[in-house]
Amino acid sequence: MALRPIVGIHKNDPQWIIALWLAIHGGDPAPEISVQKASAVAADAIRALAAHLDAGKAKAVVAALGH
Repeated sequence: MALRPIVGIHKNDPQWIIALWLAIHGGDPAPEISVQKASAVAADAIRALAAHLDAGKAKAVVAALGH
């Protein structure tokens, strides 16, 4: 059986990933996403991921986000 490559039907950019997250966790139907809300969600996600870096890098990421 030959394997076929997976062909994406959308671009996996940060905005799409955030929209998907909000669609899954934000209710049904998915809410409209403002630029401010998308930015806040992205910053929260980056902070959460930074917690898995070593302490110096995590501190630098949080400082770069302005908090």
